[in-house]
Amino acid sequence: MPGLKQNLDCPRRLVVFAVFDIIDRMGGEYEPAMAGDIRAKVKVLGKTSQYAFAVTEVTSETSILHISLLQSMELLTEEEKQLALRYLLDSVLYHIDEV
Repeated sequence: MPGLKQNLDCPRRLVVFAVFDIIDRMGGEYEPAMAGDIRAKVKVLGKTSQYAFAVTEVTSETSILHISLLQSMELLTEEEKQLALRYLLDSVLYHIDEV
């Protein structure tokens, strides 16, 4: 299961809201999963896959965003998987900067 993580200088709550906003903007479907994770079916780079998002609180002002590809609904190369994950991560980071 490919994944990415990024340390962020912002509270966990802000990151979680950014994740939901990005999934909504992309027309994705999501549901809460175990232990606060978010599972979402999202179309990235023209192909739909299921992803897991988790945000770990480090301190009250820092957190770690984890994004994993759970299942491809369409055939993806390893490069496309990494590109899709990077696109989602960058979208969340950009959204946080906007807010």
